[in-house]
Amino acid sequence: MLLLSLLSYADRSVLAILSPTILGQLHMSAQQYGYAVSAFSVCYMVSNPVWGFWIDRKGVWITILVAVAIWSVASGAHALMTGLFGMCLARGVLGFGEGATFPAGLATVAETMPPEKRSFALGLAYSGGSLGVMLAALLITPVGVKYGWRATFLLTMVLGLVWVVLWIVIRATGLYRASAIVRTEKRVGQWNRNLFATAAVYGLGAAPLAFGLYAAPLYLSRVLHVGQASLGHLLWIPPAGWETGYLFWGWLSDRRQRRGAGQPSGLFVAFVIAGFVMLLEPLAIRSAHPVMLTMVLFYVQMFIAGGFVVLSLADGMNAQRKENSGFLAGIAISSWALVTGILTPVLGRFFDHGAYTQGLWLVVSLPVAGVLLWRLLRREATATAP
Repeated sequence: MLLLSLLSYADRSVLAILSPTILGQLHMSAQQYGYAVSAFSVCYMVSNPVWGFWIDRKGVWITILVAVAIWSVASGAHALMTGLFGMCLARGVLGFGEGATFPAGLATVAETMPPEKRSFALGLAYSGGSLGVMLAALLITPVGVKYGWRATFLLTMVLGLVWVVLWIVIRATGLYRASAIVRTEKRVGQWNRNLFATAAVYGLGAAPLAFGLYAAPLYLSRVLHVGQASLGHLLWIPPAGWETGYLFWGWLSDRRQRRGAGQPSGLFVAFVIAGFVMLLEPLAIRSAHPVMLTMVLFYVQMFIAGGFVVLSLADGMNAQRKENSGFLAGIAISSWALVTGILTPVLGRFFDHGAYTQGLWLVVSLPVAGVLLWRLLRREATATAP
């Protein structure tokens, strides 16, 4: 599952990392780029609960095999895009396929790990996403600079197809043990207040991840005038905060679970307060080391967003039956995709008009709304399963 999420985020990160070059060559604006991100987000949003439903019904192995095959071909199709329509089409199919990633990870954790070990296991499984962004930032940029941006998408397609072959080999050699996965014929998914509470705090609380993934390269390029070749040396830093956030908050959540702690209300409030550190960015720009301080702020923001992801899903698993875990992840991640799909064109419009501070205010205010909705909707669990 770690390798799966690594592949998923490496594929989706290429466009963001190379966006200054690609937008320049295709004569597209930041707002048009935001529309392409929205196309990915809408398809990702729709497909997450669909894939989660089939994972809960048919199992992880065959479902994720189909999903990775779809998104690998879509990733390669980015090499053919010549404008907004082609970019939106390729991003949409990529988003549809990648919607299976995190429902598969949560389903595997929920069905194979005891409650007191699930949060760290979840952080480990999901941490491939941040590792994928880090590796993409370090490796994709040199490939794009040397061979052109179209070659990078062909490379990600090949890596995805290699993963498919390895997945088949694992099954053929008997290393994959289907007996470890428990299936049920009961109705999948429970539409209740706790499900919507998880979706709210995940979708809005983790909104800064969208900024770090999709807007940070343009911000560094346009505000701090960082060149495309130099971006690869910087863009691994925000996902490093995301990575450490996954693992640290997963470890802490498991400790809370062993002590019998209740809902993570205090931690969510602390995250919201700490998240306003991003508003120090205008001061960082005027400092003697603007790029370094900006990357520190991005790191902290992504570290906090990783906590929202792990703690919201850990709380959600405590409030839902484990056989519904794929659907739970699908709905929660769909809410994040919805927020991302709305947020990125708005940020793109802000960026096109030079309103960068207003964009930062928007990003840091969304977790506040998420925690308030979570507090309003969350109820004590009545259907928790071990």
